Amino acid sequence: MRDELQCNDVHSRLNPTRVARVQHPVNEAEVSAAIVQAAHQGLAVSVCGARHAMGGQQFGAGTVLLDLSHANSIGPVDPERGVVEVGAGVTWPELVEELLKQQAGAAQVWSIRQKQTGADDLTLGGSLGANAHGRGLSMQPIVDDVEAFTLVQAEGEVVRCSRTQNQDLFSLAIGGYGCFGVIISICLRLGPR
Repeated sequence: MRDELQCNDVHSRLNPTRVARVQHPVNEAEVSAAIVQAAHQGLAVSVCGARHAMGGQQFGAGTVLLDLSHANSIGPVDPERGVVEVGAGVTWPELVEELLKQQAGAAQVWSIRQKQTGADDLTLGGSLGANAHGRGLSMQPIVDDVEAFTLVQAEGEVVRCSRTQNQDLFSLAIGGYGCFGVIISICLRLGPR
């Protein structure tokens, strides 16, 4: 059986890190509770999803590791606006598969606007945390496809961020590697397939 407290990235395997504990929250209330509990215990928090970051930044020695891979809900596609609310732990292949399943037989099918980076099995939360870029040379990084997201801050406060609501946090948290809070859900803009 794998020792869950010994964490590492899935690519280089050069960042073995022992954490205090691993928690698998599935929603903003569970993330908030975990952050507050860690603070009361004097422990820092680190965040991971699919564990693809190769710099080891998703693991802090002795931290409470919030593994968001179970925060993988996918809401219904808005057929008029072409947006979908997804959990931060959803991977790109899971999202594409669910989008196709939800829209089977529809006249207008919505899907992701661009393939993210050279890997597939990345979480959307991790993609936002790193402001991942895609393969389309004429397209902006992931921030361009984000309508809004829900962020859990260091005090456990849950805030919604967009270009019009909590604008500073919106611009800082995307590409902020978790330093401004834990992204728990994303409203993603889709494109016609």
